[in-house]
Amino acid sequence: MDCLACCKNKYYSQDNYAFILAQVQKKLNKNITMIIPEMLCIFEDTINKEPSCYWNMEVYQQTFNQLDSLNIDHNNNIQLNDEIIEYFLIGYHTYQQITEIINDLSKLNDNPEIKNRLYRIPTYISIVEGCLTNLFRIITLILDQISSKDYASAQKLNPICEILKSNGFDKLVADVDIDIRNAINHGGIIFKDGGRKIDFQYNKNGQPKVKEISIYEFNNLIDKVYDTTSGVLLGIITFINSHKSLISIDKNKKLYVSFCWMELEFSIPGIRIKSVSESPDNKQINIDIVIDNTDKTYIQQISIMLSILVYDRYNDFEKYMFFFSNERLQTSWVRFTNQEIHDMNTSTRTFVEVLNVVLARKDCIIFDSSTEPVDLQEIKYYRFPNFSKSGYKINQIEDSSIKDRKRLRAHLFIGDISDKEKILEIIQKSINWLKTIKNVPSPTLPYKYGSIDADTLYINVYRNDNRKNKELLPNNKNFVCFVDYNIDGETTLVKGGLPTSIWTKFYHEKIKNIQIAWRENKYCIRKVKKIGRNDPCPCGSGKKYKNCCKDKNQF
Repeated sequence: MDCLACCKNKYYSQDNYAFILAQVQKKLNKNITMIIPEMLCIFEDTINKEPSCYWNMEVYQQTFNQLDSLNIDHNNNIQLNDEIIEYFLIGYHTYQQITEIINDLSKLNDNPEIKNRLYRIPTYISIVEGCLTNLFRIITLILDQISSKDYASAQKLNPICEILKSNGFDKLVADVDIDIRNAINHGGIIFKDGGRKIDFQYNKNGQPKVKEISIYEFNNLIDKVYDTTSGVLLGIITFINSHKSLISIDKNKKLYVSFCWMELEFSIPGIRIKSVSESPDNKQINIDIVIDNTDKTYIQQISIMLSILVYDRYNDFEKYMFFFSNERLQTSWVRFTNQEIHDMNTSTRTFVEVLNVVLARKDCIIFDSSTEPVDLQEIKYYRFPNFSKSGYKINQIEDSSIKDRKRLRAHLFIGDISDKEKILEIIQKSINWLKTIKNVPSPTLPYKYGSIDADTLYINVYRNDNRKNKELLPNNKNFVCFVDYNIDGETTLVKGGLPTSIWTKFYHEKIKNIQIAWRENKYCIRKVKKIGRNDPCPCGSGKKYKNCCKDKNQF
């Protein structure tokens, strides 16, 4: 057995294929006798995970049965070309994102009006416009291949729904409320009773209309249209799975469709390829992977197997980069050169020999995964508080902590206060408040958290909280100064995170354990130290000033 075949067998031997096939046969269709690699994870997720598992069975059956009948009636002349597969990939990726949003936000106990704005309205329109419309386009493009009518030109939701209804796909559009979609798209939404009721205003046949529904009814509508989407997706992947021969895409192209198709092909439960991309210079291919097993040896083995599989598809990249992530693992990576993969593939060098070279080159960095008891839900939903007091306010607080250091970033707004002593007083009060606010633990890296004092604070001080004028630039009159507080008195952020050319234009001052970079010199007069002839030259050459830069007017 050659190297490629060996890697394929070993890699796919851990995909839990038989169990997933048995579930598909039990819950969907006993006539499904095999699952192609590209559809394996989609089947598993849609059948088992919430809320995907509540798919609409009638929609699923109609989607698959109608597509299957169309193909049979036209003697397998349907082609699943690049355009159709692209719509499928866009619809599926949108479906994945919407599923995460529903799981993250649907059960939050927010104010009804806030939840309407942040969750209900955008979620409904994302399902209908971002997901269903793309999945519906797959069907209209298939119908266009076998009909004398021009179905391919239909782009908008309403005519697409009419096409589906007239061709036996009526159940797919039954729960799609186009009136509500139009009201959302054209801004006709009014919240009433504290957000518990919503008026959707729209035009129909030139007449203004209003549809009032409660948030309970809207929640049900979102669930229905999502379950419809799950059913359509299941029907389409069952059709693709049953008719793999109809797929007519070039897998070797370096384009969106080919890369995404490879993501699906090389994804198995426990090892999900999240994205495939090229570096800007087109010399490196990047594979982003979410992996369940974070054992270092296991990750190394997976990187080797995947490198062989990817090389078989694309063998002309100079480097092959594999990123691994997990809820409890810092992003880790392994990178091979083209020659190294070629040598493994041809058995010129063993896997171990190549891996040792990669390790010595420090192109294999795999961190230890965290095992600390961390509440992942708390981390996901925690929000830093904002602070407001007469004369100033603090917001946009971010956690920048690293191992054994509690670090926070924030924006401070002081209005029109110009007296330096008052500004310094506000800065000190802000530091005292920021130091003790809670931050949640990291699931990947142990660091200081809770309400203990922060080691370091980085504060951007502005006058007004405008949408614009947040740049840390000398010509930004809204910017006052940058504050670097450190418990040890020594900065941990080199030049405030700014380019040297900008940083040197500020006026710097140190007050105890606070370093300040003022935009204006009226708050801090720049101190100039005279350089003696025999002093070391400031350029760092090691020579005396008189023998180096004295006559060059550099200092």
